[in-house]
Amino acid sequence: MNISRAVIFALLTLYVIVSAAQSNELSNELSNVNNNEQKIHKTKEQAELQVKFVKTLLTTSSAAKKVKTSQDANVKSLYRAANDLFNNALAYMDEGNNDAAAESLYHATVMMFQTAKMAEKKQIVDDSERRIFEARLKTVDALINAMQRIGEEKNISSKTDPIKSKADAEVASAKAMMTSGQPASARKKIDRVYVDIKTAINELRSGDTLVRTLHFETRKDEYLYELDRNETHNMLVTLLLQEQMEDPDARARAQKFLDKAEDIRKQAEESAKKGDYDDAVKRYEESTRLIIQAIRNAGLFIPG
Repeated sequence: MNISRAVIFALLTLYVIVSAAQSNELSNELSNVNNNEQKIHKTKEQAELQVKFVKTLLTTSSAAKKVKTSQDANVKSLYRAANDLFNNALAYMDEGNNDAAAESLYHATVMMFQTAKMAEKKQIVDDSERRIFEARLKTVDALINAMQRIGEEKNISSKTDPIKSKADAEVASAKAMMTSGQPASARKKIDRVYVDIKTAINELRSGDTLVRTLHFETRKDEYLYELDRNETHNMLVTLLLQEQMEDPDARARAQKFLDKAEDIRKQAEESAKKGDYDDAVKRYEESTRLIIQAIRNAGLFIPG
């Protein structure tokens, strides 16, 4: 091993010692190694000191803690490889081949730091997936409850119950994935459940379009229905377009419809305050149509 590599190893080892809060004695020993660069890895004693340092790195250091808690297959594979290199070094030590042992210890150290860095990045991504999953899970629960209410109100529970049963099973599967350390897969599954429930709700509502006036005793009842329908679609915009709205072009396409929908919604509210429910119903219908257009222009089709 050349001198530059020896220096690199000494610096890496120093990092391990500091982060793991080892004793002053070990720090002093490391200093001695660094001050004797020409002799590093050339004697049995120096190689044995390296073994102690690398063992700490692989087992009890802060890097080891990050790696051991990771559920990522790539992280686990690299960690196994680092340990294999360490075990190879021990075998070389037994054979009296200190240079070969030092070489393996060096590569084990570099690989371990790479593994810890990968684990840290993966943890950041997984934490983000978990936060999004929890938010979507709450939304799915709310939508399932809303669908049940629609089924009960319209006496069509025979249609909504099977959808709920399927959704419950998918939600349970998504939760199991999250528990088993698969946050990305869990999020994808809960997203699919969300889309299925959202689509079912919209289809249930859209199914009333042609005959809904037959089911309202007063124009105010129909107004309340359209108000709820408009609010539901507004909620869907917030949830469905969360990712799409991060793209300026997609946001611009959707926003022009959403702004107009909001203006018409305010007009509907003013008409309702005056008791003009006929006008309020018409305006809420138009507002909801614009919201649906906004969602579709963002690249997502929903019925309505």
